[in-house]
Amino acid sequence: MNRLVGVCLFTFLGFLVWFYFAANHSTVDDWWTVKTIGEITSNNQSIKVISPVYFAISPIKVLIGLAIFILLGALLYFIVMKRK
Repeated sequence: MNRLVGVCLFTFLGFLVWFYFAANHSTVDDWWTVKTIGEITSNNQSIKVISPVYFAISPIKVLIGLAIFILLGALLYFIVMKRK
């Protein structure tokens, strides 16, 4: 049971560290970021005005990252349990 708790804590803390750096210390050009740029289109739909400081967190990217960390945690759990 202690190994299960250790793997869960390691995976959860890894997810929190990734989420912190992906939301606060990354740019929009980074592949691992969860930031998106808010765009406002004009009436003629040909000119896009981008607000320079408006960044939003993409819930889809957060869910994808969460799914990846759950799969990695499950894989790590099976590797640790095989050694037992």
